[in-house]
Amino acid sequence: MQRHRLVRVGIEGLRFEAIHYTSTPSEKPRLHGHSFRVDVVVEGWPDKHGLLIDFRSLRSILEDRLREWDEAVILPVDASTRFEGPFSVKVKRVRGEATTENIACTILDETLNAILEAATGLVTGVRVRVWESYDRYAECIELLKAYPQDNTSADS
Repeated sequence: MQRHRLVRVGIEGLRFEAIHYTSTPSEKPRLHGHSFRVDVVVEGWPDKHGLLIDFRSLRSILEDRLREWDEAVILPVDASTRFEGPFSVKVKRVRGEATTENIACTILDETLNAILEAATGLVTGVRVRVWESYDRYAECIELLKAYPQDNTSADS
C-alpha cells in the first residue's frame, strides 16, 4: 500500500495593532481598532530530509511583513482619506472593504512568494488566519499543486 502523507507547519500568535472600518448597510462606518493575531499554516510534501519549511524562515517572513501592518490604518485601495494633525500616519491598503477576510488575503498575497521560495518541500497550500478578537477570525487559503510527480515526496 502506497502512503500519501502531507505535513503541516505552522506559526501561531504573531500580532499587530491596527485600525480599520467596515461599511454595513445599516450604519455609518466607524473607525475602530483591534489587537490582531495572525496564525499561518503551510501544508505540503516534505523534502527527502522530512522538511517542508524551516520554522525560523517562516517566522522571519511573517514578522518582516507584519511590521508594515503594525500601528497602521487599514483602508480599501480606492478609499480617499485625508489625515490632518501633528502626527504621522501609516496606511495599509487592501482590495475591497477593510474586512478581516480581506486583511487575511492581503497578508497571504504579500507573503506567498517568500514562503514558496523558502520551502524545501513541495507546498500544496498556505492558510492565513487573522483573529480580530479572541473569538472571531477569518481565513484565507491558497491551494496549490496537489501531488509531487511520484506521489511520495518532493525530492524523490
